[in-house]
Amino acid sequence: METADWDKRYRDGFYSGPLTPHELVRRFSSLAPSGHPVVDIAMGTGRDLFLFAEKGLFCCGLERSREAVMTARRGATERGLDIAPVFGDAYHLPFKKGSAGCILVFYFLVREIMAELVSMLRPGGILMYETHLKAQNLFDRPRNPDFLLDDAELISYFTGLDLLFYEEGTFLSEGKKRAVARYVGRKR
Repeated sequence: METADWDKRYRDGFYSGPLTPHELVRRFSSLAPSGHPVVDIAMGTGRDLFLFAEKGLFCCGLERSREAVMTARRGATERGLDIAPVFGDAYHLPFKKGSAGCILVFYFLVREIMAELVSMLRPGGILMYETHLKAQNLFDRPRNPDFLLDDAELISYFTGLDLLFYEEGTFLSEGKKRAVARYVGRKR
């Protein structure tokens, strides 16, 4: 999808859902090491970063929609929080190796960057990743299968991390049926 299309979706309120963090973030945010940046890839409205910023962690979010970046900035300002939203493309991650204490990826999939995500983590850093499985197309609007996971695919990308949590299945989330894979791992 082109950037202009994402901007239109944000302008039109397509992503005007809850501003609370995803359940995975609420459950595992305490594992993020203090003193190291939290990086959210495809941050959207910044909803997950707000929780970490409230804890005093430096937060940086990458997003290719200018509308989403502006929405995240407004949300942070309204809450009195300091986050650093960055306009950019996940195909060209602007982060150094070993720079992140925690990386978040929710409902976004670019297989080509999986190894780079791991390299961005510093030792002891946490990766939280959640996205749709191909089974999502069985009960929701049609989605491009190139951006949906096969069963057991997500966990296969992170064998070099210590597995802290993993599940796959169909769950009720935010009032919608979702076929998802959820992963939390720590860099050795």
